[in-house]
Amino acid sequence: MGIKSRFVKKMLSTLGKRNFQNLIELEEQLTQIANTYQSVEESPIRFEIVFEAIEYPADKLKLFSSLRTMKEIPSIMRNIIKSLKSINHNPEEPKTSISDEFLQEFEEYAKSLNIASIGYAKLPRKFIFKEKAVLHDNAIVLTMEMDKEKIEQAPSGKTATMIMQTYDRLGKASNKLTKYLRETGYSAQAGHPLGGLVLYPPLAESADLGYRGKNGLLITPEHGSRVRLTAIYTNIQNLPFAEKNNCKMIQEFCEKCFRCVRKCPGFAIRDYPIKNENGLLTHIDNEYCFPVFLEYHGCSICLKECSFSRVEYSKLMRQFNTQSLDPELI
Repeated sequence: MGIKSRFVKKMLSTLGKRNFQNLIELEEQLTQIANTYQSVEESPIRFEIVFEAIEYPADKLKLFSSLRTMKEIPSIMRNIIKSLKSINHNPEEPKTSISDEFLQEFEEYAKSLNIASIGYAKLPRKFIFKEKAVLHDNAIVLTMEMDKEKIEQAPSGKTATMIMQTYDRLGKASNKLTKYLRETGYSAQAGHPLGGLVLYPPLAESADLGYRGKNGLLITPEHGSRVRLTAIYTNIQNLPFAEKNNCKMIQEFCEKCFRCVRKCPGFAIRDYPIKNENGLLTHIDNEYCFPVFLEYHGCSICLKECSFSRVEYSKLMRQFNTQSLDPELI
């Protein structure tokens, strides 16, 4: 085992494990608060990446092998903990209605923090991870673009570092936007893009921000699969919740495209849906995905190879509609 591998293993086994355990305890406290929205029987189980990494052989673990990648973790952990502890800062008698003018100001502020797209959806309890809870079921869903050039270098330490930096920036943006809502009289809870309390892709799909592909990720018209997701849970009742999804052309394309299936180095993406242990349908076989994810810098090949990440949406849809797709695209 090399010096770097031993260092990474030690960091994960000491600081990482202790801080993550503290985080889990804070999440558990949420479930003890009256009237919170909690998971149900069909809720998914969250993949605990830190605990998985701690148990993984250090000489094979490449996800955190870059010191630049490791450098992002303390800030990410601080902001996850901040998102949980700051719920005590909510106003005692919060407003429940928002004006069009203030919503526009909020969205402009979000865009100034590099938020790529914003959507609104009611949160079904089945999207809340098993044994987790959130304060409210009104969700403001946020996306942030990842650097295209770095994604194209996947799998690599540079890609992994960029992804962790995106997690950190989006987590900070979520906390800032939540603070902004509280200061103007609303109750809100910030979600964090890493881990999180809710399964984000189907929630973002409900908010009409895109559609889930076979790779299990949200595919957006703006940036394909090259986005990270989070949400803010609020008591605001009159948000402009999406009534339907206008991105079903993505689904139709994805049903005929098997590029991510063919390109997955772990053969983890199935060309047919499978049921996980909670009965939810997915194309991802975690048993094959996670080893590659941990051993190859977080992999990200399915983001890189997704046709929507590589080609402009309008061009892809135009070719798809006229049945003149370039064979190299699928």
